[in-house]
Amino acid sequence: MNHLLRLLQVLCLGALLALVAGLGAPSALARPTASRTALAQGTPGPTVEVFDLSGVLDGSMLGDLRAAMAGAERRGARVLLVQLDGFGGLGVDPAEVARVVAQARVPVAVWVGPRAARASGAAAFLLSTADVVAVSRQARIGPALPAELGRGRDARAEAALFGNAGLPAMIERGTVDGAGAEALRLADYQAESLPDAVRQLDGLRADGRTLEVTGFQVRFLSPPLLDRVRHGLANPTLAYLLLLAAAACLSFEWFQPGFGVAGVAGLLVALLGVYSLAVLPTNWLALVALVAGMAALTADTARGGLGLLTLGAAALTGTGSWWLFSSPSPLLRVDGRLAVLGTLWSLVWFVVILTVLLRSQRQAPMGTQALVGAHGVVRSVLNPGGIVVIDGAVWRAELAGGGLLPTGQRVRVDDVVNGILQVSAEDPAAVRPERKRLRPARPAPRG
Repeated sequence: MNHLLRLLQVLCLGALLALVAGLGAPSALARPTASRTALAQGTPGPTVEVFDLSGVLDGSMLGDLRAAMAGAERRGARVLLVQLDGFGGLGVDPAEVARVVAQARVPVAVWVGPRAARASGAAAFLLSTADVVAVSRQARIGPALPAELGRGRDARAEAALFGNAGLPAMIERGTVDGAGAEALRLADYQAESLPDAVRQLDGLRADGRTLEVTGFQVRFLSPPLLDRVRHGLANPTLAYLLLLAAAACLSFEWFQPGFGVAGVAGLLVALLGVYSLAVLPTNWLALVALVAGMAALTADTARGGLGLLTLGAAALTGTGSWWLFSSPSPLLRVDGRLAVLGTLWSLVWFVVILTVLLRSQRQAPMGTQALVGAHGVVRSVLNPGGIVVIDGAVWRAELAGGGLLPTGQRVRVDDVVNGILQVSAEDPAAVRPERKRLRPARPAPRG
């Protein structure tokens, strides 16, 4: 059982590390590369910078796009090409989206590709002010409205903005493919690959001048690590999984006598989840239902029984999971299948896995008796209860015989009662009279 508990702690930490690594890993396109033509000539050709804009267009992504365009001229770029696959805006003004492109000091091309890439919602307004627009054959352009997929959407203002943007009326509420976009003169040409999209820029007119990109070299732009993490967290599926992971880690740690890896990982995952909830269009009433359901499942696990409380907790968890996010786009809502699986996972975790662990813990208290005779240091004041550190691990402890022992004092473990270490001071003279508590301490867990 000890091995199983350690395995669960390692899994919690490993999940957190994998999450951070996945969100913060540099893009495979982050390094500069040159075209074969430029390499063959042996001299660098004109530079075309490429900015990859995919997923939801949130504040961090728009800020990175603004910074990329502001510095393109200084970096010597001949053209800045936006590789677009976006389905809407989240907390951004579509007028500002169009203005960012219009204010660029170098020609801006937008390529909606590859394959079935999308340009809908606020992302479609990038096409209204771009100097050149290219699309793949299977691209999907539109609907441009609703532009904002989160909170605070102004439908009238969006409709007025669309009317002044010069975009085809067909994509206001509908969708066209690459050929349709070219027929509507929304797109200048079709391109199925990035090199092809760049090559066809050669000879086109932009900002009153003819573009020359023969022998071009490509420089891929990569957003900063923090912005990549922020953009990755603007994902309803990830936010929901973070909540489930935090609930599992923290509920497991709640029933342990010490505060270890699972608790730390649970707190960090919960903080990431809170950020996601603040950015996404969260239904706060559904979130309350979800948290209440998790709390009820934890209480039911501590009680060790199955009954009406279990059914009520499952109903709250399922309701909160299903309606956790409110958005006109299904891409910013929890998928129904995931909500069902998440509810089932919660029941399996609390009713089966955690219950079995707690029963085993009560039969064999995880080897805490082996701590008897060990020595440690007071982390938080023992009054008489508090926290001590033994061999780097944090444990709840209580000063045998009462009294108050300041931090930094060394203690010896005399016994373990209900998972709480009973300790005595190595220096009895350091023990002071016990202070009155302002509120009653939390009762020790039942054995």
